[in-house]
Amino acid sequence: MKRLFLSAALCALLGGTASAQFGNCTPSEKTTYVDAQTGRTITVLTDTLQNDRFLYQTDPMWTSDGKYLIFRSSTRAGDPEQQTTTSDGKTRRWTPTQMFFIEVATGRIIQATEGTDLGGVYLARKSNRMFISRSRDGQWTLSVMDLDRFFADVNRGKVGRPTDYERTIGTFPKEMGRPGGFAVDCNDDFAYITVERDGTPEELERMKQNAFRPEGNQPIKIQPTLCGIRKMNLETGRVEKVIDTEFKVGHIQASRFTPGEIVFCNETGGDAHQRMWFCTADGRVFKPLYRETALDWVTHETFASRDYVYFNILGFQPRLRKQASGILRINLRTDDVELLGQVEMEKDRQAIDGQLVGRGFWHCNASRDDRWVAGDTFGGNVWLIDVRTGERHWLVSDTKMRPDHAHPSFSPDGTKVLFQSGHFTNGKRLNLMMVDVPVDNLDK
Repeated sequence: MKRLFLSAALCALLGGTASAQFGNCTPSEKTTYVDAQTGRTITVLTDTLQNDRFLYQTDPMWTSDGKYLIFRSSTRAGDPEQQTTTSDGKTRRWTPTQMFFIEVATGRIIQATEGTDLGGVYLARKSNRMFISRSRDGQWTLSVMDLDRFFADVNRGKVGRPTDYERTIGTFPKEMGRPGGFAVDCNDDFAYITVERDGTPEELERMKQNAFRPEGNQPIKIQPTLCGIRKMNLETGRVEKVIDTEFKVGHIQASRFTPGEIVFCNETGGDAHQRMWFCTADGRVFKPLYRETALDWVTHETFASRDYVYFNILGFQPRLRKQASGILRINLRTDDVELLGQVEMEKDRQAIDGQLVGRGFWHCNASRDDRWVAGDTFGGNVWLIDVRTGERHWLVSDTKMRPDHAHPSFSPDGTKVLFQSGHFTNGKRLNLMMVDVPVDNLDK
């Protein structure tokens, strides 16, 4: 395995593309191995020499034609370390992250951004386009990139400048808040953008009074912040208010199926008294999604189908095991809740850094036909659940869940599960991997 990865790196050096720039390609790094615990054949998409990660599991990772798979890396482009001074006078050092595509048919890797101003990206649903946010001279801008033209020029070996493929959509008005992450509506006509805002003294006081207070000695990882959601018209660049919140907004996602429906969370970095929220793009509906009890530690919600949002209720602490935990789904139309499954402690209790960890699922994702749900666990395993029968199938073992979680997600056709794994580096760096959904011969 190690020899194959080093050969791919050597091939890149000989090809003169080791210091990749916009539009440059490196050879395929694809290889396979057989999981010693599950017996599944795993396809490894990237080698162990880079700092690669998939996008977050709630965001689209495949181009609309299914030919390219996106990921991000802070090492492949060879960009030098940057230094900035924060508002409180502290020095922050960082290496720019760039976006890359894997051509699924060949495995070759193509660099699709460059520079130090990249914010976030989001792939269009209905066309081969990529929406890109950047921070330029203190202003947040959104542009759109023509990927069809870009890939055509890559194949011709005549790639222009990034600006040759991009059109600026708009600049975010500073008076509407400080923008952060964004998601794009399934019709590709609006971007929904999270903002932090100053608010009124009354709002600040209510925020402090209603802020979540962790159980026992649990740390507060993310402080409460007055936030909100704004929407930008992707043709005109016009920005409008959707809602304001009195908590930190995170994990914003737009329905893949119904225009104008948004799910997001109260982001604390841990537990919350009310994690999941739902709103419509016109702001007329704004409500909690699944009303939590004191023992519900809800996390990692994701749109699964037109009517369902999947999420996890954690069971990794003894106090949380006094009621049901696992992967659940809630019906957006009726608020009905259904437990889809959990993995028992005996199958997922493993030692990590000398500590026994478990129980059960941490993140989840669903196939677009709502037949399959995949989840990763505290023990570093990836499981598949048949939504129709509840049957559980062990796909992958020993992902380490370091330096990031496995974050499983499905290909658009539901035949493959993507995940990231620190298996070959003992959790120091990640390989991007893929495993087939073995529909015809699933073993229990």
